[in-house]
Formats: sequence, C-alpha cells, structure tokens
Amino acid sequence: MHNPFKFGVVVKGADFCDREVEMGEIESDIASGINITIISPRRYGKTSLILNLFDRLEGIESVYIDLMGITSINDFLDVYAHAFLEKIGGMQRFFELAKKIIPGIEKMELNFGPVGVDLKVSPTIRNVEEVISIPERLGGKVVVAFDEFQEITNVKEIDLLSVFRKKAQMFKNTTFIFAGSRRHVMNDIFSNAEKPFYRFSKIYNLEPLGKSETIGFLRHKFNSTMEEVPIDDGLFERIYELSNGHPYYVQYISHMIWNIAMESGKLSIEDVEVAVNKILQSEKTMFEMLWDSLSSNQKATLKNIAYDISPYELNMSAGSVKTALDKLVKMDVIQKGEKRYELVDPFLGMWMKIIYKDGYTKEKG
Repeated sequence: MHNPFKFGVVVKGADFCDREVEMGEIESDIASGINITIISPRRYGKTSLILNLFDRLEGIESVYIDLMGITSINDFLDVYAHAFLEKIGGMQRFFELAKKIIPGIEKMELNFGPVGVDLKVSPTIRNVEEVISIPERLGGKVVVAFDEFQEITNVKEIDLLSVFRKKAQMFKNTTFIFAGSRRHVMNDIFSNAEKPFYRFSKIYNLEPLGKSETIGFLRHKFNSTMEEVPIDDGLFERIYELSNGHPYYVQYISHMIWNIAMESGKLSIEDVEVAVNKILQSEKTMFEMLWDSLSSNQKATLKNIAYDISPYELNMSAGSVKTALDKLVKMDVIQKGEKRYELVDPFLGMWMKIIYKDGYTKEKG
C-alpha cells in the first residue's frame, strides 16, 4: 500500500487537501471572465490549486506557464509561445494557429526538429504584443495561468507589464491567473496605484488550511488506509497545531507518521513529535543557510518575532528595527499579520527555539 500523503510535488484529486471555498470562488470568477491573482508563501499549494481548478473547468481551454527562472524578454517569449505549442498539439493545429499569428510577427524563426517545433521570435514590441495575443486566436474561451508571476519583473529590456496590460485588457475570450510566492513583489505589481497591473485582477491571499477541513481530511486518509490501526485521541489536532495549517507541513508530518504507524501498528500522538524532529533535521541545512545570511540586527529581530515578543523592545533604534523588519519581509521570512509580524515558515520558529533551548525571553541586540 502506498503512502497517501504527498509533499513537495503537485497534489491532485483526492490527495489535495481542502481549498474548496477558494476553488469554488475562483472557478466562478473565471467563468465570469475575471482575472485572478493568487498570492501565497512557497510550498502553500498554489500550483496544485491551479491544476486542480483546471480539471474542474468545462468548456474552457487551460494553459499553465511557469515563469520561474526567466531573466529576459527572450525567456518570456520562449516559455509563453512554447506553452501554447505544447497545448495545441499536432502539426495541423499548429499550422492553423501559425497562419493566424505569423503575418503579424517580424523576424520569426521556425525550426522543425526531432523533438518538435522550435519557435524563435525577435523581441520587438510588436512581436511581444502578437505573442501575448496567441490565446485570443485559439477560437474559444481560454484561461492562462502564470506561476511565479513575480519573476516577470526580471525582464528589463522593455516595460513588459505595460505592454501586457495594454494588450490583454482588450481580450474578450482570455482570462488570466497570476500566481506568485514573493508577497511583497506581487503586492507591488497588483496593489500599487502607479503600476500598470493595478486593479487588473481580483486578489486572493491564500490563508492556512482550515482546522476542521484539515482534520476531516487527515481522518479520512488514515482511516481509509489503516482501518485496523488504533488512533490516539488528539492526534489530528496535534498535527494541525504543529503545522499551523501550512499545507506542506500538514502533508509532510502526516507522511512521516503514516510510515511510522506502518511499522508500529498504531497511530500514537508521540509519533507526531518524532515526525516533527525528523523534519527539523531534514530542514536544518536550509534554516542554517538562511540564518547565516542575516545581519545581527535581522537575527535579533527574527528571534523576538519567533518568541512572540515585540521587536521594538530590542535595544535598537526604531529605525534599525524597521529596516530589519522590511528586509525580512522582502526575503519572505516574515509577514505582517493582523496584530503582529509572523514567521512564514512555522518550522523555522521551532528550529530557532531548539537553538535557544537554554531559555530565551528578550533579545537585547
């Protein structure tokens, strides 16, 4: 029997936990032609949400484009055009589309190789507009989802956001999903009144998974794969508490516990602590690299936040604290909650408390 809990990969169907409310609202928005922006920390399941959403859409062609790693206009044009070439499939459909877009494109190279069609487009403003318009020429309703959309700001040769907005706002059959994990960059793109994408889409900030939905998901998964295994009271609540509803850690902890239970023949609440310690050991190198990259002021500020102590109680000027906070936000290490700053990754806080296990009340800087 395979482990039903998956982490670090796209999760679909019955393995996808919760997000029914968000999925229903976004599905309705897409059907109404409303552009959508999805903002969440990394490993929060936004890619899984998008691809599960695609499976629910009826009568709408869907195209997924991952912008991670793009650094130039050529990179953007390449991944954008190739996403559609892969989607339409077949030489006949390609030539039908090519007839529609080639007349408007200048200096285009079309090469046919053993692995398919290679399309190279000269990065002029006109060509960028023509390539962006590809979904409008497919002959039906289309939803285009960009993952890691904040990477588009790496393109410096032209004002790509302005060119994109000017062209896309006239589309009648194409709806866009813009998903990103660097919160401060995404907020600047979509919430800054001076930027071209201001009010171009409806913004969804993904929150932690709901407690009752998560516990129901865990109970169903464990019960359906371990029918004869006794389960300690409070096990699922403890998983949720330690994961803080973070989708990656909900799945990761559960995956580890499932493996332990397969050997022990029981689901013990003590196994949650065992699983958490193993995960902390696995994530240790990443946390150490992050920690080593911080200045002394940033470390002191982060420690106070981890211990739920106001960073403004540090023996530092208010200006120095604000500078440290702003940098940590830009690094996506912390985020501003309703009442205070919070760690984005709950396991980073656990790791820090292991470092300071001899006791920590207030960091004086």
